[in-house]
Amino acid sequence: MIAMLVGVFLGIALTSIGNEGLDGDYFRALKTVGGSGINWIDAIFRYGVVLLVNFAKILGISYEELNIWVFIIIHPLITLILFIWVLSLYRKIKKLNS
Repeated sequence: MIAMLVGVFLGIALTSIGNEGLDGDYFRALKTVGGSGINWIDAIFRYGVVLLVNFAKILGISYEELNIWVFIIIHPLITLILFIWVLSLYRKIKKLNS
């Protein structure tokens, strides 16, 4: 609930900042919100966008580049590693039970 309120507040505040031309990164990233019609989803999305933009600035890369790293490279790699780990644990459990 708190995250939703923070996301809504930051999304609205940063959209207005972007309209004034003070920070184009936030405005450009927040324009990707498709308007799902479900307020809590849109609020969490805005909050995530703000976090990604801030983290991208810390790393010195663009928002889009960070998206590629996180959602195309790192997340699938972690998912694959965890899947392999679960399979190995399953095999160990099966071996111990037999």
